[in-house]
Amino acid sequence: MFIDTGSELVKLAHLQPGTVTVATGDRVRVGQLLGEVGNSGDTTEPHLHLHAERDGLGLDLRFTGITGTLHRGRTLRT
Repeated sequence: MFIDTGSELVKLAHLQPGTVTVATGDRVRVGQLLGEVGNSGDTTEPHLHLHAERDGLGLDLRFTGITGTLHRGRTLRT
């Protein structure tokens, strides 16, 4: 799934098939459920890959309200 903000492109990979709740052209809002994390590819557990870029260059991501490290096994809730 790709989200186009108008200046950045954000890719969400490994969403569970059949759970995506938006379609191409839909506007999305903060906090909206977009889909469920899946387990596609050669992996042992569900996970989400996030990639953001502007003009083809990768961007560093910052998460509001999340403290500590992001690591295997950590569960984040909003």
